[in-house]
Amino acid sequence: MTYRIIWTGNNRVVSSVAEVDAALDEAATASVASLPVVVTVLPAGSEHLSPFDDDFPDSLEVGIGHPDRGFVRWMGDGGGYGYEPGLSPGPDGLRFDYGGQPVFPEPDELRVTPVATLQAVRDFISTGTRPAHLLWRTPMDAH
Repeated sequence: MTYRIIWTGNNRVVSSVAEVDAALDEAATASVASLPVVVTVLPAGSEHLSPFDDDFPDSLEVGIGHPDRGFVRWMGDGGGYGYEPGLSPGPDGLRFDYGGQPVFPEPDELRVTPVATLQAVRDFISTGTRPAHLLWRTPMDAH
């Protein structure tokens, strides 16, 4: 299966771990205004859909490019943010570039290291399912 990796003004079609690694490395080093960047990973051919569409496929959004923290957001059944057990919340006020706009993930959403963020994308393109190496906090858990 092929996937499309999308970040600010760029996108790549990938079908292997090596292609994923190259695309994510390019996205992380091409951060806008030295901000870490949000990358969307979804099945190729579905990039015209919105997360609000009923037929939007399972996908990931990840925050990459920060030396210590990232995030992994599952956009499939249950939704939620992945986290590494034992990793404390990230810093408050950390900004990521999302299509040219700054976004500020909550500290509790930043409980993923860069290595685990990369592994989540690798797992997703290998299995098409939510990465199993992370625990998941669903939107309902936040209340």
